[in-house]
Amino acid sequence: MPFTARTPGTLGRVILHGGTVVVPGRAPVEAIAVRDGRVLAVGSSEEVRAAEPGGPVVDLDGRLVTPAFVDAHLHAVQGGLASAGVDLHGVSSVEELLHRVRAYVERTPGRGVVLGQGWDERSWPDPRPPSRAELDEAGRGRPLYLARVDVHSAVVSSALLAALPGIEGLTGWSEDGPLTQDAHHVCRGRLDILTTDAERRSAARTVLAEAAALGVGEVHELGGPHLGPVADLERVRDEGHDLGLRVVTYWGELASDAAFARMESVGARGLAGDLCVDGAIGSRTAALVEDYADGPGRGAQYLDADELTAHLRACTLRGVSGGFHCIGDAGVSAAVEGLRRVAQELGEERVRAARHRLEHVEMVAAADLPLLARLGVTASVQPAFDAAWGGPGELYEERVGARSSTMNPFASMLHARVPVAFGTDAPVTAVAGWAMVRDAVRHRRPAERMRVAEAFRCATVGGHAAAGDDASGTLAVGAPAHLAVWDTEPSRLDPATGLPLLAGDAGGDADPGLPVCAATLVEGRVVFDGGAVLASV
Repeated sequence: MPFTARTPGTLGRVILHGGTVVVPGRAPVEAIAVRDGRVLAVGSSEEVRAAEPGGPVVDLDGRLVTPAFVDAHLHAVQGGLASAGVDLHGVSSVEELLHRVRAYVERTPGRGVVLGQGWDERSWPDPRPPSRAELDEAGRGRPLYLARVDVHSAVVSSALLAALPGIEGLTGWSEDGPLTQDAHHVCRGRLDILTTDAERRSAARTVLAEAAALGVGEVHELGGPHLGPVADLERVRDEGHDLGLRVVTYWGELASDAAFARMESVGARGLAGDLCVDGAIGSRTAALVEDYADGPGRGAQYLDADELTAHLRACTLRGVSGGFHCIGDAGVSAAVEGLRRVAQELGEERVRAARHRLEHVEMVAAADLPLLARLGVTASVQPAFDAAWGGPGELYEERVGARSSTMNPFASMLHARVPVAFGTDAPVTAVAGWAMVRDAVRHRRPAERMRVAEAFRCATVGGHAAAGDDASGTLAVGAPAHLAVWDTEPSRLDPATGLPLLAGDAGGDADPGLPVCAATLVEGRVVFDGGAVLASV
């Protein structure tokens, strides 16, 4: 569906009343007043009108108002390019994949690069990726880059390799199969030379507008040399600001004077995010302590303990966020060991002040959670991963066997007081608002299910805190007015909190569906108004 964001403008003052307003930590109220980008008052309609006499009034007509969501991990340029390319999700065979490529090439005549993403060979009758010759035929000589669903490996055409010389012979190179590890990183990181600035900006804007239409008011863009140029962070920041969204950026490169200079040149918050310790479970590149259950091999670990420690030390000394992408048990434990070493050297308080973060953290040892909590390290996790791949017989169980029973321990992290933030890793999974909360509440393992209020906090306050903002994510008086207005049935709300009753929560077993975003405001500015709720303001 198309998403359109309203041109942001300052909503100087307004009273929203006649609905359910969620104020975390207290019972819901019926009205909220916003003035100059901040929450002026919350309470009954009479109380709020008295606090803002003469202010313009909008009748919510029973709608729900909550803090706006934060997507703490996405890749907007790559997500937009993927959505404009060949959708390979749900492809059931090599033949169907090739058919989709041929159809796309016919619809888009020319010589430009063909980008696609989403294939997963595990359930195919013949579980093999397409050969390079098959891709050359289907693509009619055009450069093709078709990423697996986890985007940590890809099949490519001969024309793409000719356009990006120097990939042959790198670790992970294959004469006829998927590119993985270094070969894939170099390939993906250089795709920008086959697209224009305008195309990359348009791609970012598409994803950011979709996020705004899902009640997301802030996004964290995770960049790095293996994803694209540092200029992509500027593109996402510019497009986000034009739409009215808050954009926090991170540059995933090992610490050095040059890396810090690049980080500072684009206003990035730190050298963190998608600086990869390892790969992904689906592509069998996540670093494991023991072999994969479905075949020999322990994945790939790209950084050793000394490199991890040096990176975190440099970031801590500068007082900026450092961090890593880490998924497998060996990869996560290596990152934790680096944090432990730096804390012993520089002190825990100095490490806490930097607000380091780990992305994904899917196979973290329970014994390491107290250290992450003490050091204030954010676990930036993706509930949709568990929803997609955590079930019986699914990817995690297939790849790592019994070890899958300890993966993505969201509730355990929270109960150990580890700071938790939710994201989507788009385009690996779709940008989302309430779906992040639902997937955490409906975790495949009952012991790791969060309550709705807990998951909602991770999807709001948790994301802001990860970026050093402890004032946002609540609708308390004085807080920044980052909020979303939702169409939903009042009978589907928890009377104690005002939040939706989602499947898996104590309030009910049936999935009632997710609220639909009617409007999103960031710092009191309307960035989306699909329900024309604020059209008169």
